[in-house]
Amino acid sequence: MTSGACYGFAIESQLELAYLRQGGGTPLLVAAGKGHDPSGEAVLEWRDPFRASLYASGPTYRLWVDELGWYEIDTEQRRILVPESSERVLLEERLWGIPLALSFAARGDLPLHAAAVEVNSEAVLIAAPGVFGKTTLAAAFASAGYRVLTEDLSCLRLAYGPTLVPGPAMLRLRRDVVEEIELPPGTVVLDEPHRVHLALDEATRGDCSPVPVRAIVVIRAGAEIELDRVASPAAIRDLLALSFRLPADDEHRRAFEGVAELVRKVPVWGLVRPDRFETLPAVVEKVVADV
Repeated sequence: MTSGACYGFAIESQLELAYLRQGGGTPLLVAAGKGHDPSGEAVLEWRDPFRASLYASGPTYRLWVDELGWYEIDTEQRRILVPESSERVLLEERLWGIPLALSFAARGDLPLHAAAVEVNSEAVLIAAPGVFGKTTLAAAFASAGYRVLTEDLSCLRLAYGPTLVPGPAMLRLRRDVVEEIELPPGTVVLDEPHRVHLALDEATRGDCSPVPVRAIVVIRAGAEIELDRVASPAAIRDLLALSFRLPADDEHRRAFEGVAELVRKVPVWGLVRPDRFETLPAVVEKVVADV
């Protein structure tokens, strides 16, 4: 068994997992198993960056991930069954996405499509659609000595703070990014032609204790570095588009209320970041100084 923590779960796994942190939390079992075939129509489907379909039956979900197989997520029993596959790294990385988002959303936390780094013992979220470079910017913070709290999906608790619960200790970086910036300490667990998968160093990844949220930075493209506060209506619109939710009225209401409360308590900034690697250190310095 492999044990560790991620997104506030104390995970016991029959599979070897590379990205766990130290710490405890709500018990969750990860095991190999086929589970039951789903029935009915898929409630959600994805085509990018990978093909997947999600089926729901009460507190149990079945997720088909192309080229990997079926995941079964029981949010009531806190158990996730994963398919048998030789693609061990990809198998784990898909686990930390939709299956864990469903699991911690059922617990009452807010899933948001954002990276996060720790600056002066506080979390700064880096929010953006998939192609806007949030992982690249998180890697630039890591290269400057700041801890990466999560790379792609943020788990937010709103009752006390809000706080961010650290996710998997990983970075997935494009090959051109790896060639241009200094990687933080870690182990390359998968080296693909176009992407490098890095497990962050055990000594620096830290534990899974919640971190107070200081600010949210929403990335935008532009020619010069700019950082300005975003008005609440626009901030709610931007972050709601990045929230993970199922297509049901109560899910939309939960997501809207969670995002609105988050914006009420945490300042949101718009960051214009030129798409040039040489500007990354200046961008990091700007965010640290102003935010």
